[in-house]
Amino acid sequence: MYYIIFNPTAGAGRSKKVMHIIETVLHQKCIQFHVVETKYPKHAAELARAAIGKGYKGILSVGGDGTLLEVAGELYGTDEKLGIIPAGTGNDFRRVVCVSKDPVEALDAILNGHSKKVDIGLLNHQIPFLNVAGAGFDVDVINNLERVKKRFTGGLAYFLAIVLSIFKHRSVNLTITVNGQTLQRSALLIAVANGKCFGGGLTVAPEADVEDGLFDVLIINRVPKWRILAELPKLKKGLIDKITVAEQFRCASIHIACDMPLHFELDGDKIGAAPAVLSVIPRSLHVFCPQLN
Repeated sequence: MYYIIFNPTAGAGRSKKVMHIIETVLHQKCIQFHVVETKYPKHAAELARAAIGKGYKGILSVGGDGTLLEVAGELYGTDEKLGIIPAGTGNDFRRVVCVSKDPVEALDAILNGHSKKVDIGLLNHQIPFLNVAGAGFDVDVINNLERVKKRFTGGLAYFLAIVLSIFKHRSVNLTITVNGQTLQRSALLIAVANGKCFGGGLTVAPEADVEDGLFDVLIINRVPKWRILAELPKLKKGLIDKITVAEQFRCASIHIACDMPLHFELDGDKIGAAPAVLSVIPRSLHVFCPQLN
């Protein structure tokens, strides 16, 4: 039997359509499953915790990256297998494990049973994240996303949130300790990436590998506001080397401090503040994924 954690509010209601498709396919295949619906923030984490050790073939998340993070945050370090059925606004983590955005194809990958162990990140040794921990401009985007995603979803919602953020954002002064060095930067953003992209497909770490035990870190240093829209399409295409104010490096842990209050966003949720330590927990989460040739 599969245990399905379903967020009915994800993707501005799109998740309800996805859940109906999943239920129809499982009934057609005569596969047993149990669906539980999230009712409030952090409920997905509670539901996932309750399912651990109950003998399920897999614990599935039907929702966005926020729901997925809550479920994964309970499953890492256990033998439970996580299934991803994208139904939210961004659905960024599914890209790095090659899960299809099509719900039937995503379900097929789960039912085929192939899985692998992937890395997760921890903020301050206790708060997990799957994909990207970011600070700076992207936190402004998350704040504005809440305003627009009631009417728009996917890449359009993120684009509108980005435009709104440009008008009020200011760079932040960071002190970064990494790989035995201390760096001082005035930055538009810093992204500490386990996965490849965030913000509905902005590629901050095109070479990221969720099995290598390392973060890919991107710093985009201060630029005039008029240049932000010119640089963002390069992120969409993964052309980091074309951004002249960008720096990249790899590390297993990083310490970030700031001379002003600085919040982080973890997989689309605003959590925590600087100073902060971010570290990798290697190959600590089982995830269903397609078996690629």
